[in-house]
Amino acid sequence: MGITFSLPVLCADMVPFANSTYQRFMSVNEGQAVIINLPPIDCYPAPTVYWRNVLTGVRIMDGIQHYHLTVDNQLIILSTQMNRDNGTMFRAQARNIYTFESSHSPTFLISVNGKNDSF
Repeated sequence: MGITFSLPVLCADMVPFANSTYQRFMSVNEGQAVIINLPPIDCYPAPTVYWRNVLTGVRIMDGIQHYHLTVDNQLIILSTQMNRDNGTMFRAQARNIYTFESSHSPTFLISVNGKNDSF
């Protein structure tokens, strides 16, 4: 009589970001916050996500300056300023930690209107 074991087999996989209809241009009044939602990505296990400023290449760190990252991989920019944030572009990179595959999100452009400007 033998012993039989049943083990689940999980396969690491990643499908690149879909060509989604997510809002890629965001216009806000100076002083308002911006929330950038990460488009859906099909990945097992859940990917590690990094946000970067496209123009400088600098990786966005949670809690540094006026940036915050949520558990849902949203990028939040608090209290936007015309001279600092207007024209800034952001992009996310998702990476599967097992297969080392990566995918880049679309680029998101922030437009900050002055306090007296309108949309």
